[in-house]
Amino acid sequence: MRQFLVFVVPKILGTYFNLVALLSMEKAGLLAMQTFAKVRRSQLRDGKKIPLLEQAKSEILEVSGMQIQSYHWPGDKDSVLLLHGWESNTNRWRNLIQSMHQEGYNIYAIDAPAHGNSTGTYHLLPDYVEAAYQLTQKHHIKHLIGHSMGGMAILYLLYKHQNTSVRSFVTLGAPADFSLIVSGYQRRVPFNHRVYRALDAQMNKLVDMDIVSFSSIRFAQHIPQKALIIHDRSDQTIPHTQSIAVHNALSNSELVLTEKNGHSMHQAEVCEKISLFLASN
Repeated sequence: MRQFLVFVVPKILGTYFNLVALLSMEKAGLLAMQTFAKVRRSQLRDGKKIPLLEQAKSEILEVSGMQIQSYHWPGDKDSVLLLHGWESNTNRWRNLIQSMHQEGYNIYAIDAPAHGNSTGTYHLLPDYVEAAYQLTQKHHIKHLIGHSMGGMAILYLLYKHQNTSVRSFVTLGAPADFSLIVSGYQRRVPFNHRVYRALDAQMNKLVDMDIVSFSSIRFAQHIPQKALIIHDRSDQTIPHTQSIAVHNALSNSELVLTEKNGHSMHQAEVCEKISLFLASN
C-alpha cells in the first residue's frame, strides 16, 4: 500500500497543479514551490538526545520568523562553519566534527530551516544562506564546508555577500545547476510546462533569478576564495560532473574525485582531505 501511495500521490499532485494553473498561474506556482520546499524527514524527535549535539554550545538565530538552531564546539584554531544538505541535520557531520575538534578548530554548525532542531515547514535556500551569513559575520568564520545543498548554499552566499571573512571553502557532492534539481522534481511530480513557468515566476520573486540562472557555475565565476571540491564518481544522487563544472568555473580550486564513497561523504578519507586543505589555508 505504501509503495502504491508513493507512486500515485505525486501523479495526483502533478495533475492538480495542472488544473490549478488553468485558473491561476500564481496559485499553481506557489503550490509547486511549497510542495518542492516542504521538508519531510529531518527534524529530530522531541526529547531525542544526541551526545555530539549535547556537547555543543547552543545559539538560536532568527530568520524569516523561524528559529534556526546553531551549535558551537570551541577551539583555538580558525573558525569553521558546517552546512548540511537536504533532509539531514548537523549530526551528519559527527565524523568530521570529531576529527576537527581533536585538531583544535573552532567549529560552528547550523540546522537548516525545518531541519534538525530548527523550526519551520519549508526549506528555502535564501533563508539557509541568511542564517549562515549571520553566523559568518558574527563569528568571523574563515572556512565554510557544505554537503550537497549545503555546498550550493555556500556558493550562493559567497556570490551574494562578497565582503566576508571567509578565506576558503569545501563542497562535498554538491549540485551545480538548480535546474537539474527542478527537473528531478518535475519527473516525480509530472506537471506541465505551464506550471513550470509559474514555478519559474515564483523563483524570480524569491531570488531575482529564474531557475536556469540559479547556478553554482554562474556564482563560481565571481568567487575568489580558494576551494576544495570533492565528489564521488559513484554518487547516484548528484552526478560528479556537476562538481567538475563548478571547479572549472572557479578561479582557485582543487578538484578531488573519490571512488566508492557515494553521496554521503562521511568517510575517513574525506575527513583527511578536508583536514589537509584547512591546514594549508
